[in-house]
Amino acid sequence: MKFSKDQAYIRQLCCLGLSRETLIAELLRALHCIIPSEDNFFVGVDACNRPVYVLAEKFSLEALDLYLNEPDQFFTPDYNARANQWFSTHRLLQDFRILDPQFYQRDFYHVVMRPNNHHYALQGGVYQSGRGAGVMVLCRPSNQPPFETRHQQIFERLLPYIDHGLETGQHANEHVDEYIESGQTGLVILTRDGTVISLSASAQNLLFQATYGLFPRGRIRFSHEIARPVALQQVCVRLERIFQSQDTLPPVSTHTNASGRFVFRAYWLNPPTRIPSPQGLGDYRSTEALIGILIEHQEPLQLRLCRAMQSSRLSSREQEICLAIANKLSYQMIAARLNLRASTVATYVRRIHEKLGTNSREELLKALLTGGPKQPGFRVS
Repeated sequence: MKFSKDQAYIRQLCCLGLSRETLIAELLRALHCIIPSEDNFFVGVDACNRPVYVLAEKFSLEALDLYLNEPDQFFTPDYNARANQWFSTHRLLQDFRILDPQFYQRDFYHVVMRPNNHHYALQGGVYQSGRGAGVMVLCRPSNQPPFETRHQQIFERLLPYIDHGLETGQHANEHVDEYIESGQTGLVILTRDGTVISLSASAQNLLFQATYGLFPRGRIRFSHEIARPVALQQVCVRLERIFQSQDTLPPVSTHTNASGRFVFRAYWLNPPTRIPSPQGLGDYRSTEALIGILIEHQEPLQLRLCRAMQSSRLSSREQEICLAIANKLSYQMIAARLNLRASTVATYVRRIHEKLGTNSREELLKALLTGGPKQPGFRVS
């Protein structure tokens, strides 16, 4: 039963209208539930099968530097032609050696794959407008078995849904107006002049997501660069101005892109020393002061609800109606979308509230997201 629900969840994900970045990130996580793997990643490709961007779970930044910026040292035009020919007639590539019998002696394996503990890979071609748009790659280390036929068949059946999700997901987050905390946070510590002293691995990843949305091709050295989105600089400037007694906004800033919403909050880790100016006005000039910036990631409410409802007692139809309620659709609009009568929708809504012990949209969201009754202060943003 759980296995069937996990497959159904992936199909539902691909029909939520999520952005490319948000959809792929959730698919990488969700695919573990039906096809055991150590690590998953997605590679967007151009017409010549060259990598354009990567969305990954654990891919090392050093390997990304080489894979995205120097692909010609790994893949010859002949290899790319074979890959294009293969994926023009097959959805899956079960073994790298199909395209290159000497794959495990090549630099790509030893420099890019092996350091990430990738030995076996199950690759699924993804298409947009009839053209190859990328490859979803599921990976296992050498001490695990290759992907068996059953898992290959499951993966292949899901690929058309992934095609659909990516086809309809271009710039989808532009229409998202409600977000909720995803649980991903990171901390950056920097000096007053903007020099980064320390940052957590999660903060480094969130900074790249906030700046680029994904890991793009283009001479960016991910292993050395610290991304600096505008919101990061804004909160530092605001914090400085506040301590210069200037009129400014609070040191918090929000940035939204296809990877979600990012909230930046700045505060002093140790306040700057006040040095009186010759004019007798307070002047905070100490450069020893340290600033802490907390980064919080938020994801679309629709995604969080869809994930949470997998463990609920609601039927598939009731889940659809809950998502529509979350979108603030009227009974008439829900009826038109699901080809039901408005009175039937009203009956479904009443049963949903009875099952969950709720009476309003806010209480319904609280029950679905946390499994408990409405609490004061619960909100989405």
